[in-house]
Amino acid sequence: MAEKGAHLTGTTFIKPSIFEVIAQESFASTVEPAFKKLLSFIASFNIERYGHLLRWTDEGYLIFNTFLQCHYFNKYSASFSEAFYGLKRITIIDSKVKCSLSNKQRNLSLMLSLLFPYIKSKLSQLSQKYEFEDIDGCIPQSKWQQLYHNCIIKGNMIIFTIYEFMVLYNYILYISGKSAYTSPLLRLLSITLTYTEPEPIISISSLLKKIKVNSFGVSDGIDIFQRMVTASLEFAAFFLQFLSWWTQEHYLVNLLSLPIPPPPKIPEIAKQYKGICPICHKALRIHTVLSVSGYVFCYQCILPVIRTNRKCPVTKYPAKEDDLIRLYLD
Repeated sequence: MAEKGAHLTGTTFIKPSIFEVIAQESFASTVEPAFKKLLSFIASFNIERYGHLLRWTDEGYLIFNTFLQCHYFNKYSASFSEAFYGLKRITIIDSKVKCSLSNKQRNLSLMLSLLFPYIKSKLSQLSQKYEFEDIDGCIPQSKWQQLYHNCIIKGNMIIFTIYEFMVLYNYILYISGKSAYTSPLLRLLSITLTYTEPEPIISISSLLKKIKVNSFGVSDGIDIFQRMVTASLEFAAFFLQFLSWWTQEHYLVNLLSLPIPPPPKIPEIAKQYKGICPICHKALRIHTVLSVSGYVFCYQCILPVIRTNRKCPVTKYPAKEDDLIRLYLD
C-alpha cells in the first residue's frame, strides 16, 4: 500500500476498492456483538451480582468505543476498522484533495462514528419492543402514546430504509467513478478514504541500543506501550474475522453428529410448580416461558413482574420483556 499512498497529490488520490470499503464496514459491525458477548461471558461467572450490568451493554460499548475511536482518529485519522484495512480519511474541498483532516472534521467524524450506530441500535430496539407489545395486545390507552408508538415503528422503518437506499446508490456512484465518497455520512463532511502511508517502525536492535547508551526515554516507553495495545487490538480483530469465517464455513455441519449432552437435573423447586404458575399458584393461563430461567408463567402474571423488577421471580436471573416467549398450546 505504500506505493499507492505515495501517489497522493493535491488533485488526485488512490481510491480503495469497493471490496475494501465494504469489508471495513462489515468488520466495524462485528465489533459491538463481540464486545457484548465478551461482557455477557464475564457476567455469567456471577450472574446474580453482575447480571444487572447486561442492561447497560449498549452504554458500556459506547464508552469502550469512544476510547478506541479517539485513539485511532488522533493517531491515524481513521476509525478502528478503517485503520485495520490500511485506510485513512482525507478532505476533499472543491474537488481537490487536502491530505489532513481539520480539527472540526476529526471531531465530527468521531461523533458520527460513535453516535450514529448507537442511535440506530436504540431506535431499532425500541421499535421492536413496541411491535411485540402490539402483537401481544398491550396497546397503550392514551391516544398520544399510541401515536408515539406508531411514529417510532414506522419512522424507524422509513428512515433506515431510505438510508440503506442512499448507501446502495452511493456504492453505485463510487463504483462507476462518479463519486469519490464511500458513504453518505462521509459525503456530508466532505471526507473520503484513501490508503495510509506506512509508519517507520523502530526495530528491537534500535531499542536495545537506546537502552545500552541510556537514551531510552519515557516517550519510547509510551510508544512501545501504544504499539503493544494496537497490535493486541488488531490481533483480536483478526481473530474475530477468522472466527466469523469459520462459523460461516461450518454452519451447515450436521448437528446430529455431535454428542448429545445429558439432560439437566430438575430442581426440587421446579417440581413444586408443575402445571401451575409460580406467581399466582393457579392453573396456567396463556402459557409464557421466561427463556433465561425456563419457568412457565401466566402471561398476565409475569409481564408486570418483569417490567417492575427486571428479573425472574423464581431464580432472580436478570430478564427483560424480550425474554418472554408465549406458548400457543391450544
